[in-house]
Amino acid sequence: MTRKTSASLSVALAFGAVAGLLVPALLVGGLWMGLRDQQQAEAALQRELESRLDVLASSMPELLWNLDTVAAREVVAAIVKSPEVVRVSIRDAASSQPFLERQYPERRRGQSLTGRRDVLRGDALIGQVEVELDDHLNREAVTRQRWLYGMTVSGQLLASLLLVLWLLRSRVFRPLRELEDFAQGLAGGNFTTPVSLPRDDEIGRLGGHLEHMRGALQTQFSAQHALIERLRGMAETVPGVVFQLRRLPQGGYRFDYVSEAIREYFLLGSAELTDSADPWFARIDAADRATVRAALEVSARSLGPWQQEFRTQHGDGSERWMYANAIAQKQLDGSVLWHGFLTDISRQRRDALELERYRHHLEELVQARTAALAEATSAAQAASLAKSAFLANMSHEIRTPMNAIIGLTYLAQGDANEPEQRERLARVAEAAEHLLAIINNVLDFSKIEAGKVQLERREFRLESVLDNVASMVAQSAASKGLRVEVDIAPDLHDTPLLGDPQRITEILLNFAGNAVKFTDCGFVRLSARQDADHSTEERVGLLIEVEDSGIGIDSEAQLRLFRDFEQADSSTTRRYGGTGLGLAICRRLAELMHGSVGLRSSPGQGSQFWLRLRLDRATPQPESLEPVPVSHDLQSARALLAPWAQSRILVAEDNLVNQEVALAMLANAGLSADVASDGREAVEMFEHGDYALVLMDVQMPVMDGLDATRAIRALPGKGVSVPIIAMTANAFDEERQRCIDAGMDDHIGKPVSAEQLFLTLHAWLSGQHEVRGRATP
Repeated sequence: MTRKTSASLSVALAFGAVAGLLVPALLVGGLWMGLRDQQQAEAALQRELESRLDVLASSMPELLWNLDTVAAREVVAAIVKSPEVVRVSIRDAASSQPFLERQYPERRRGQSLTGRRDVLRGDALIGQVEVELDDHLNREAVTRQRWLYGMTVSGQLLASLLLVLWLLRSRVFRPLRELEDFAQGLAGGNFTTPVSLPRDDEIGRLGGHLEHMRGALQTQFSAQHALIERLRGMAETVPGVVFQLRRLPQGGYRFDYVSEAIREYFLLGSAELTDSADPWFARIDAADRATVRAALEVSARSLGPWQQEFRTQHGDGSERWMYANAIAQKQLDGSVLWHGFLTDISRQRRDALELERYRHHLEELVQARTAALAEATSAAQAASLAKSAFLANMSHEIRTPMNAIIGLTYLAQGDANEPEQRERLARVAEAAEHLLAIINNVLDFSKIEAGKVQLERREFRLESVLDNVASMVAQSAASKGLRVEVDIAPDLHDTPLLGDPQRITEILLNFAGNAVKFTDCGFVRLSARQDADHSTEERVGLLIEVEDSGIGIDSEAQLRLFRDFEQADSSTTRRYGGTGLGLAICRRLAELMHGSVGLRSSPGQGSQFWLRLRLDRATPQPESLEPVPVSHDLQSARALLAPWAQSRILVAEDNLVNQEVALAMLANAGLSADVASDGREAVEMFEHGDYALVLMDVQMPVMDGLDATRAIRALPGKGVSVPIIAMTANAFDEERQRCIDAGMDDHIGKPVSAEQLFLTLHAWLSGQHEVRGRATP
């Protein structure tokens, strides 16, 4: 704000005061007084008229009755002395001519006001008086009053205005001019001149705030100046060029700022680039110059970052690679300003080229190693397939004679009459079962190592599993006089769970079998309870323990007990046998179910083996719950088949000894059977015979059991309604699945025990399971 502006403000305030105070006061006051005085003048004139009429009406009756014209003239002369009286007329009621009349036309200069009054003598009308007045004198009086009011108000307002302007000049305009000078000083960078307004009013407080602002600005200016100096120093010392490049609205380029390092990289001084950046563009390699300009134009249009690599030359003419990285900002004048830096990346480019050469060499090495690895992988897969095939063949070749041994032993036991012979046959059967257990352990261990164990996920109840395990060891425990106890926590009773009850049974049966094996007197206890620390609404933490009162295990043996092929006593003088695979298989099965196994034991105080699992809770559906199979003895299993004594069974088996064993077992259960020596013969016999069930071997000449099953399932009518059960020495899960896929309904692994055979036959003959009726495509 300048002094001219301050003077203009004074004039504006004066003009505003006149326009805002004087003119409205004159207009409003004049109108109001004019209306009021006019009304008052008219009222006064009316009152004067009434007064004149009253005088005439009161003095005329006697004069008019006596026709005293002299006295009447004197009365009228007194009335017309007032200059506003224009006319006075007195009329006699008995005459048509005026009794007395005086007129003054020269007095009529405005509007007239006329009044009449009857002259009465008693109640009789004897005449009438009429008076006419002119209002010009009243109007002139009102006009004089208006002028007097206007002059008085104008004088008072002008005096007030002059006083206000004087106060504004001394109390406002002069301090404002001082503040103006102070603000101009701040704008010019003068932060040393203080504000001196020792007043305790708004302007004084404003001056105090401005003084405080001056101090703050001085502090900030000093800090910014120091920061700029530091930044300038940093820009000059960083490895590279710090710059501000501007693209002008006309299309040209110039550097608003560039550090002195530009001289080292482009042989140019910063002063040479302040007007135009063309010298800098000229230093860029001719092959990259156009691409640099194009990249800058793209960045200017999109306001995206400018990031580019380009070449220039060293002082000796050698090639130098530069990298630019800048951020674009649109300015108010339409120009674009980049803030960024330029850095020398020649070494990085050389390193990148060298790295690229190494990378190509490394790719060649990787390809060679990959080829070698693929070859080794193929060899390992081939070895794994060979191992699986070997184990499958070994399993089949061992189980086939084992089936004959166990089956013929079972038949011989049925025919033996002498106790000594029965005892020897029982020992043979026990040795065969022990050998079968060893074979199963070796095969299970191999399957676990190969990762081919498939876990089931079905609904079961834990009490069924524990009861089944207890019943399976009950006979051997009873032969040693041991008690078998089952203890399940109440909160686990009738709790449906989801998991693999068969694998859980295998682990617990191994624990319970060892407990019976290593306990001479006392008890074997199976217990289960919830692990509260690992239980949720969706999952149940289980702690299942098998405790015995046996010989116990020392701490050193406990450390290696669950390792592969390890036993508590591996000396040549050991009392108890075993392969050392049982507990290792238990550990691996537990780990497959995301659980763990362990033990607590002391020599001479028994052992406590435990299994920890976390299983999902199942929705209670008793009608769909598959019970865990419960063991039966031979007699009870045979008795289950009594209702189907007249049923006929077709046995497809190529081995003569196994044919003999199968026919004898079926006959022992009261069932009749026919034998087919190969798959084709089995299909022909089934087509022309009436069979309730088919026992199908897999490996047979002419046509194997899988193709025979498919052929039977393709027969119309009974081909889809008769159950077909695989009875084969192929015990691997893959072989079982192949049988199911071919259309078979169940699987019995060789060697076949009589109890297992009878229970399976009962399950299918009684209709407990539904026949599949077709092969899987």
